[in-house]
Amino acid sequence: MNAMMSLRTAFAAGMLACFGLSCTGDNGVDGATGPTGSNGIDGAKGPQGEPGADGEAGPQGPPGAMGAPGADGAAGSSGIEGALNVSCLSPCHGFTGLVSQWQTSTHYATYLSNVGGDEVATWTGPNACGNCHAIDAIQQRIAGNVGFVGTTGPADLTHGKLGYIASTTNKFAETTYAGHSTVAEVHCTTCHDVSDDNDPHRTGAPNYVKGSFPLRVASGAEDQTLIEKGSALGLSEGTPAGKYGVGNVCISCHRSRKDVTNYVLSTNNLSSTNWGPHEGPQADVYSGKGGYHYAGLVYENSSHQAFKNGCVDCHMPPVAANDGIGNHSFYAQLSSCQKGGCHVSSTSFDVIGGMSAMRTNIQDLRVALNDAGYLTRSAAAPYSPLTATDLKDLNFSLDKTRPDAANAALTADIAGAVYNYLLLARGSANGIHNPLYTRQLVFDSYKAIKNAAPPSLLTRPHQ
Repeated sequence: MNAMMSLRTAFAAGMLACFGLSCTGDNGVDGATGPTGSNGIDGAKGPQGEPGADGEAGPQGPPGAMGAPGADGAAGSSGIEGALNVSCLSPCHGFTGLVSQWQTSTHYATYLSNVGGDEVATWTGPNACGNCHAIDAIQQRIAGNVGFVGTTGPADLTHGKLGYIASTTNKFAETTYAGHSTVAEVHCTTCHDVSDDNDPHRTGAPNYVKGSFPLRVASGAEDQTLIEKGSALGLSEGTPAGKYGVGNVCISCHRSRKDVTNYVLSTNNLSSTNWGPHEGPQADVYSGKGGYHYAGLVYENSSHQAFKNGCVDCHMPPVAANDGIGNHSFYAQLSSCQKGGCHVSSTSFDVIGGMSAMRTNIQDLRVALNDAGYLTRSAAAPYSPLTATDLKDLNFSLDKTRPDAANAALTADIAGAVYNYLLLARGSANGIHNPLYTRQLVFDSYKAIKNAAPPSLLTRPHQ
């Protein structure tokens, strides 16, 4: 009530002041704040201020849809679709290139069979195997890096000689492998001299240049590789196989490894199943010089020995798709026999039945030797002769010499017949490599055993 009276008094005083009456008093106290009114309408948007600093990037969103492909780029200057180098494909790495051919060869199959095998482990010791089977075999031999006993080694390693007359015994001996490779592989670098300067895998050369991988052995028109046969007992200078150009590299390894002149002596002991020439003595047969020759007889060659490059002419004919480089499967090609007007109409290697006939000739000698007790297939004693089943299979290369007390003192002519049979069984390809020489060896060897002509070869063939 008192508050209401105070308000009225103040109001009256204010009214008097308004009419100019001298009744102005002191200012009254402020009244209580009234309730807040509602917001008015927003004014117009002001100008945009300066942008603030960039914030941290957020997580990456999912990829958007793939755009349309762009136009193809231009092909490279020496590639296929701008990606592969032509030199890699031709002539080496194409589907029918040299590498693929080599992978069908016996050389490659032998390498696979030797991977992890016992043979390789023996090379680090005194063993001759690596001289042909190691991947660096020819490289080591050409460099003169071989093992031998005594003071005098082989007469001519550069031209293939491996055997020598040991100064400590005055007898024929074989050099041993002195390298360190544990890879039993006849590979590109075995035959070809490959270096940092000529290997396109290392030089990056855009194209292969024919002839840029030279052979390691001498292969000129006048060069000859030696087979082991010495000219006389006590001499082991070797015998030139013939002028066969690039075929010399084949002769370097496909040889008997035995010097028949210093191996078949006046008295002979068939001391083990390994007596005789090593497997693969094709050069001794092809040259017509590596067999045991009976005194007073002349030994001749067939027309095959007229080939310019020897083994290569039949086993490595040029392949047009590979820049004319020879086939590296190394299998004999019937097409080679049909060239030059030789065996044009032949449909197999059994030309006019010649191979079949020579197989029968060799079989005659085989039966005679087996009847005499000189052959076996036994792996261990007691060594038995070939069975009737063995004799029917005509797998001559599986036959070995039979160690037996009765075979400890054979004459040279009898032991020579055994040697010749094993040479033909392992290196004549059923006589094809040298038909005339094969039949002459069969005739002479059979006669030494039976003192008669073979049933299938009643007269000694000659030119």
